[in-house]
Amino acid sequence: MPEWLASGVGLGLQTLGLALLALSQAGHWRQVMQPHAFPGTRTLRLSALLASGLAWLVGQAGLGLALGTLFWVLALVPCGLGVSLLLCWRKSSLQLLGRCFCC
Repeated sequence: MPEWLASGVGLGLQTLGLALLALSQAGHWRQVMQPHAFPGTRTLRLSALLASGLAWLVGQAGLGLALGTLFWVLALVPCGLGVSLLLCWRKSSLQLLGRCFCC
């Protein structure tokens, strides 16, 4: 797998995992998904763990063990910043993700 592809997929999965982790908090869920009931934290946090773990594995597959793990740790900052900006300005994009977990 090319390094640029592993890096891009890793960043996308890391952002997805952090967005799911943000939606697992009741306050953020109410802010983004106002009319829908909160589904609980277990499913959202498990999905966040799976997406983040998959980002770590993709990074290791494309970049190697040491560099893949370092890339995963360093990707937390820009991906977390991107999720916080989405929570502030683009709630509609997180609504698409939240609809996957509505009853």
